[in-house]
Amino acid sequence: MALHMSADGDWHIGDDPLDLDPYLRELGAEGYAIHEVRHSICENCGTDVFGVSGNPAEGTIRRECRGCGTAHFVADCGDDWNDGSTQPMVCDCDQRDFNIAVGYSLYAAGSGIRALATAERCLSCGRIESFTGWMVRGRDLRLLDLA
Repeated sequence: MALHMSADGDWHIGDDPLDLDPYLRELGAEGYAIHEVRHSICENCGTDVFGVSGNPAEGTIRRECRGCGTAHFVADCGDDWNDGSTQPMVCDCDQRDFNIAVGYSLYAAGSGIRALATAERCLSCGRIESFTGWMVRGRDLRLLDLA
């Protein structure tokens, strides 16, 4: 794992999907500390490479598996999905393949999820960014398993 700042200091670069963990812990979720990080893995074929689309302002993100094409709404955000307002995530290097992780801020004693943030690492250049995040304010812990 080798998270480091680029030479110009504008973004993080990672060599491995696990580099998303320290990035999320540094970033936080809606101003709160990250307590749990989960990585996206396709339930259908087991790959960890995805295309990403959604609406960052509305807190929606959908991943599409590059191995089998299965689409999945991250953290159950499908109820807020609006096809007319979505955009694909494209890295500055013009690539569209990413590893994804979700960082969760939990309430005391893990009794619920306060907020979450996503992080994506470009497979081509290693650049790490956060596509979206949102307040959850709920006790639905099953969202931990919906990265």
